[in-house]
Amino acid sequence: MIKKTALCSVFLLLLIASVSAQSNLETTSIGGKQHAMNVYGVTLGMDVPTALQTVFVNANRKPGEERPDSKRNEGKDKKDVRVLYKSLPEGELQILFAEGKYVKEVILLFSTVQRVADLRLPNSSNIGEATSGERFDDRYTIGFVDNKKQEKLWWRDEKTDHGYHARLTFLSGNITKDTTMWWQTIVQKAISVKPEDSEKFLKAMQPKQ
Repeated sequence: MIKKTALCSVFLLLLIASVSAQSNLETTSIGGKQHAMNVYGVTLGMDVPTALQTVFVNANRKPGEERPDSKRNEGKDKKDVRVLYKSLPEGELQILFAEGKYVKEVILLFSTVQRVADLRLPNSSNIGEATSGERFDDRYTIGFVDNKKQEKLWWRDEKTDHGYHARLTFLSGNITKDTTMWWQTIVQKAISVKPEDSEKFLKAMQPKQ
């Protein structure tokens, strides 16, 4: 009996150590926590109560602050609902619920501008970046928001267990508003359903018969 108890204790300690090591690995990863496919723990596909509760807990909201600061209907039939949290510790948070039910977009406008270098994002897709000796997160495609080339964009897609792809994007400063080193700053993180997968997402969210 003593041996079994001792073995159980050793197993438990090893399990805790493993979880701790994994946690440390995630928090010290090359690009940091902002590369995770969530904002304040909110992920695509969450229902409304779960998403709101997740923000309340992870953003350390106080009693009486369970609800977002505002909301509005949008989309073709005004069925989608976008909610807004104005003053969270990391900035302004927007969550868009498809048909008012499931998270299909999360946007975080950083209160403190992030640096491209700190997020370990490459400045370009130039081969020189890869051979410079610097370590970057190489999962991202780099481009501009439009042909005016006033804002830079980094994005990557991940296939979910439900078959649709989640897209994470980082948006730079604007050349007309943030003229000094605008291309070296990140002002926004967004997670959304890849546009081509909108129907797959809605189908995946339907209750199973």
